[in-house]
Amino acid sequence: MKGSIKDLLNIKGVEGYIIATGKNIRIKVPSKHQLQDGKKHIRDLYKEVMKDEERPSNIIEIYLADALFTIFISESTMMIVLSQKETNPAVLRMTGKLVIAGIAKVKHK
Repeated sequence: MKGSIKDLLNIKGVEGYIIATGKNIRIKVPSKHQLQDGKKHIRDLYKEVMKDEERPSNIIEIYLADALFTIFISESTMMIVLSQKETNPAVLRMTGKLVIAGIAKVKHK
């Protein structure tokens, strides 16, 4: 596994992702999902999460009644993965870490 977005989307239960870097936000979620129009909320979340220099972890998990948001942070990049709560969290965390590391590496070239 190389840790690409394609690998991430192949995990059973993963429905989409959001990548935020500074002022750029890329949203790839099902068209009917309420996050499709949530760029302002994502931008606010990005500002709130990235302002704290002493984050306890690079992964934040938010459990809702029917979904799981997993937020991966690397330097100035934030990736949010939207998945069903039945998704295997260990596989999601491992793959997400590889993907965010790859994005950060490309950004620094």
